[in-house]
Amino acid sequence: MKIDLIRNKQIPEGENPYEKVINSNEVYVYVLAHIEFDFSLTTWKCIDKIFYEIWNSKIGLGGDIYFSEIEDEVLLELKKQRILLPDQCVKIVVHLILDYIEQVGGIIE
Repeated sequence: MKIDLIRNKQIPEGENPYEKVINSNEVYVYVLAHIEFDFSLTTWKCIDKIFYEIWNSKIGLGGDIYFSEIEDEVLLELKKQRILLPDQCVKIVVHLILDYIEQVGGIIE
């Protein structure tokens, strides 16, 4: 018997508690429901792609997650790609993505 110490529950044999796949469309719906500014699907796709790449290359499974570092990384990458978006809006969206991941206990694939 294995115990997930983070969630304080038993893990059934053969199950990985970190295999909940995050669906980008569901995250977009979640973000839209929690913001009060215009946020197009095109803008979402830019942020989502950058977030995904940062998640997989810098954090991955078991890595430490620091909300402000991810926000800064996404902002930096947007600027490198010359995509101009208000910093505060990007930070809110990234924070909401992380909130969603935390709530569903999942990973990004």
